[in-house]
Amino acid sequence: MSQIQISLPNEPKRHTESLITAINEKLNIKSIILLEGVNNSLVIIRCQRNLVPRVLEVLNEIGVGTEFGIIDILKLQTTIPELKEDQIEISEELSSRVSVEEIESSIKEGMELNINFYLFIIIAAFIAGAGLILNSAAIIIGSMIISPFMGPILGVSYGIISKNYLLVGKGIMGQFTSLLIAIGIGVLLASLAFIIYGSPSITHEMMNRNFPTIFDLIVSIGAGLAVGFTITGKIQSSLVGIAIAVSLMPPAVNIGVSLIYGNLLLSFGSFILLMSNILAINFMAILIFKLKKIKILEKDYPFWKGPEEKPNQLSLGVKIIKKKPKKAK
Repeated sequence: MSQIQISLPNEPKRHTESLITAINEKLNIKSIILLEGVNNSLVIIRCQRNLVPRVLEVLNEIGVGTEFGIIDILKLQTTIPELKEDQIEISEELSSRVSVEEIESSIKEGMELNINFYLFIIIAAFIAGAGLILNSAAIIIGSMIISPFMGPILGVSYGIISKNYLLVGKGIMGQFTSLLIAIGIGVLLASLAFIIYGSPSITHEMMNRNFPTIFDLIVSIGAGLAVGFTITGKIQSSLVGIAIAVSLMPPAVNIGVSLIYGNLLLSFGSFILLMSNILAINFMAILIFKLKKIKILEKDYPFWKGPEEKPNQLSLGVKIIKKKPKKAK
């Protein structure tokens, strides 16, 4: 269940009127809460989460969020009593995904290139490198789970489909810097292994990160499809399983480890494996975005007018009005 709040100025009145009319007639929302203040008003509606994309499309059509007003989308844990599902007509593509804004917010959050992102990349790379050198699959799986490598990859996919080339550039930069960090840590750990063990040998787990076979490509394609469905759907808990399946961090670290071990062919094979995984995820995610008809709503706000605040005046909360749509004759 989601709650959508629209804050808008009281003047001109036609904005509020057109908003309520659209909610009543185009969306058939059963109840609307209208909070009227001195300068601004707040319209509150509740609906099922899968209906949010259709609501946002209707709001966008009448200029809400682009010409006037601010839209806030809140995720409700529960409502008491439980609300019945509103009878909003939506296409199958919209019913099977969350709103574009939620998808974009989730992707941007996952590719925020801050100190936490790089800290987890470093930690994941150290764990992956240790697992490769110690020949421990369990340790390597741990690195896959905590690695945020997937974020920038999805950023590139979404940036391409939304024509947000700044997002594409940011995603590529995140992947490039993450790859350099992973290779560098692989070089460091391999050098340490030579100091400790004298002449360490290439392990089975290292050899597994070699040139991709047809089955590796099948896994990559399947993981890419799963990522696309997961990021656009309502259940995102499966991202952890996908991260384990597609295995991004281990081959990245293995490039540096194999390089120091003197196996240039294995190092190059790990690079090709990593690139094939990244390309498969990007291509399949873009395909799912297109199949689900991800529609990027207008984001050019040349005439935008939001709520206004004036000194010494209560801006909101004067009265509550509950409106219901007229019954069809």
